[in-house]
Amino acid sequence: MQDRKKLGEILVDLRILTAAEVERVLHALRLRRDHIKFGRLAREMGLLREEHILAALAVQMEMFPRISELSLRGLFDRLQQPPRPGRGPGMGSGYRKKG
Repeated sequence: MQDRKKLGEILVDLRILTAAEVERVLHALRLRRDHIKFGRLAREMGLLREEHILAALAVQMEMFPRISELSLRGLFDRLQQPPRPGRGPGMGSGYRKKG
């Protein structure tokens, strides 16, 4: 099983955050005593929006083939497409209904 890319790396790849901003969030995470998630804290810090987190999670979970090759705009467009008949939600990856 291959390791998943970390959310911060994906957000840098999508040009939502800079490497320095990721480091700021990681530093803030280390200072906190609770178990807040990276995306939630980055959002609280005003560095990104909810849709950025969702887009990065879609990439991390590889929701459809070649997702990591898309730009942020392309990713938003693809995620807003309706599900294709006989396939998983917006995935186009060969999922088929049983029956």
